Amino acid sequence: QGLKATLRPYQQVGLEWLQHLRAAGVGGILADDMGLGKTLQTIAPLATEKAAGRMDLPTMVVAPTSLMGNWKREINKFAPHISVVEYHGPHRKNLAGEIPSADVVLTSYPILTRDLDFLSDQLWHFMILDEAQAIKNRRSQTHLACREIESRYRLCLTGTPVENHLGELYSLIDFLNPDMLGDARFFQSWYRVPIEKDGDEDRL
Repeated sequence: QGLKATLRPYQQVGLEWLQHLRAAGVGGILADDMGLGKTLQTIAPLATEKAAGRMDLPTMVVAPTSLMGNWKREINKFAPHISVVEYHGPHRKNLAGEIPSADVVLTSYPILTRDLDFLSDQLWHFMILDEAQAIKNRRSQTHLACREIESRYRLCLTGTPVENHLGELYSLIDFLNPDMLGDARFFQSWYRVPIEKDGDEDRL
């Protein structure tokens, strides 16, 4: 309801999968290739949540600075009934009062890290990371800042969940579902080394 778009069949399947994850209380990675409409496929669940009356808290979308304008345009185009606050720029603190009543708050990875104390005071409905490979280093400030945010549900969008090694995939899962794959040492010994060094198909 309210979505100004007709989803392609695979996007409809993606929507149903994302809603399944939400109902199960786990996070996931939407890893479609570039150009297949991950943004719309993410806006659709937000429209679903709003129509169902579940979006009583704002959703945080974290994206590279260069993509924030695109997110705002896409939401305005496909779901104009969803209110958006763009928390960015030198005067962003002036928008602080609008955050609790917004449907979606757009911000960037540098701003999230810089304003973590403020942003972590708010409980969020969804926390969505676009180009989520930005947190592939689990020791980075960006990864640690994202882990600090409290939200009911989490979602990562990236066409490259694994670029160099499986430790990057572990970092995404560590944000989405902490402890699902064990601690980093267990993951290294049980999955990464057997798969990458020994070609163990069973572990893969």
